[in-house]
Amino acid sequence: MSLPLITAAHCVQGHVLQLTFSDGRSGTVDFSALLDGALPPVFAPLRDPAVLADFRLEHGTLHWTGDLDLAPEYLYFRAFAHEPGLQRQFADWGYLEPHTVHA
Repeated sequence: MSLPLITAAHCVQGHVLQLTFSDGRSGTVDFSALLDGALPPVFAPLRDPAVLADFRLEHGTLHWTGDLDLAPEYLYFRAFAHEPGLQRQFADWGYLEPHTVHA
């Protein structure tokens, strides 16, 4: 599987974005959970829902003012982290420990 790109995105409400990826999958990412510790402090401006919603989509990646962006494969992981069929891919990308993935 090649790395997914974001093909469409919109704010659902508050800190939740609906994302569509280049493989046709669509899912939501709740940024409130990310902003409570998973992301470095440089992303603190995204705590404001108006700032979070003010993104642009460039080359398959979400970008915000201040040169902030997040890797589309990380957002793919966040949207589909619990799908069993994707666990090995997430481990290959470094988002899961390989020993936690069952064949």
